Amino acid sequence: MDTTNPETEFAELLQKIQGRLYGFIHSLVRDFDDADDLFQQTTVILWNKFPQYDRQKSFFAWACGIARFEVANFLRSRSRKKLYFSDDLNLLLVESFETQRSENSEERSEALRGCLEKLRQRDRELLLSCYGSEEKITAIAERNGRSSQSVHNTLKRLRLALFDCIERTLRLTQHRNS
Repeated sequence: MDTTNPETEFAELLQKIQGRLYGFIHSLVRDFDDADDLFQQTTVILWNKFPQYDRQKSFFAWACGIARFEVANFLRSRSRKKLYFSDDLNLLLVESFETQRSENSEERSEALRGCLEKLRQRDRELLLSCYGSEEKITAIAERNGRSSQSVHNTLKRLRLALFDCIERTLRLTQHRNS
């Protein structure tokens, strides 16, 4: 990593965590458009505050801390919409996410890799297109001759299937180890 050039260092660090950071934000707001806006807003703030980043600490944790404040501000401004949880519940979700991630992230990552291998190739390719690139969902949908809503629905189905698969895999692993 090029630590002599802050722009390059920032870009490299952000590139490594952008999918997880977007997932973190989306897990709190549940709306793709809002998550897109919050991700972009958080990225700008991360860049502006990058000189303050302590390189001895996790860039992902630092980014999630900033994203958490942005999401909290956003939720306060939208508190009357039923789609969003209360600030207190969101803070509990954030803390739970961070605790769970640190406790068993390696096991979950291994389970995710196995579950991804079980998906059909076209589903894996769609996930990679949507979460592994900067391309917008609308462009991906257009390229595949689908509507944006259709792609969002497929992504939701795939996320649920992966979540269920990961949970089953972790339960089986725990059962075998006990």
